[in-house]
Amino acid sequence: MNQVKSVSVKSLFALLSSRLVLFLIFQAVVALIIESWEASQKYWLLTATLTNLVSIILLISLFKREGSKYINLFHFNRASFRKDLLIFIGLTLIIGPVAFFPNNLLSIWLWGNAEIPFKMMFQPIESWLSYTLLLAFPTTIAFAELATYFGYIMPRLEKQLNITWISVLLPVLFLSIQHCTLPFIPDAKFIIYRGLVFLPFALLLGISMRYRPTLFPYFAILHGIMDFGTAIMFITI
Repeated sequence: MNQVKSVSVKSLFALLSSRLVLFLIFQAVVALIIESWEASQKYWLLTATLTNLVSIILLISLFKREGSKYINLFHFNRASFRKDLLIFIGLTLIIGPVAFFPNNLLSIWLWGNAEIPFKMMFQPIESWLSYTLLLAFPTTIAFAELATYFGYIMPRLEKQLNITWISVLLPVLFLSIQHCTLPFIPDAKFIIYRGLVFLPFALLLGISMRYRPTLFPYFAILHGIMDFGTAIMFITI
């Protein structure tokens, strides 16, 4: 991992909310182009990919300004490789339930039907776009999302605030609530669902990487693989 440098708390809080805001901005741009907010909601995979690209560019710039390299986040630690791999394999045994069970529980609680949020999110888009995003979305998110919250923000928050639990909790919360605008559908139940559905998963990742930062590249790869599965949904509907 890169050496942690000083950066203002104000800048870190701006970065914490950046993806949530960017999702909304890019959806608004899509809505203007197609002249429909409702129709823009189904293009959330596109707005996520565009946001990922901005996040990556921003991270490259921030690391460069600190005199370090963003790409170093994704280097495997050779000295701890075997132990890291064993720990990661062990964690994957609980990642599945933690990542996917909240979806069903929240859907039943809010709507009484697990299929409703799926139908709200996954609607057919142009085939050429769905196939383009099949690679672009999971690739860019693997390099953007965890790098923003846990690779850059979390260690710098801890240095500034000197309070471990807050430095973990804030990135976890913002990683979770960013989904409220991906897509932004002005429906209270949907907003609650999107804000909470990834909270346990984000908490597991945050705690794991706080206490073992060398796990970061493993989780980044896993994240990309998981979202490749999400992108496939647009081809199958």
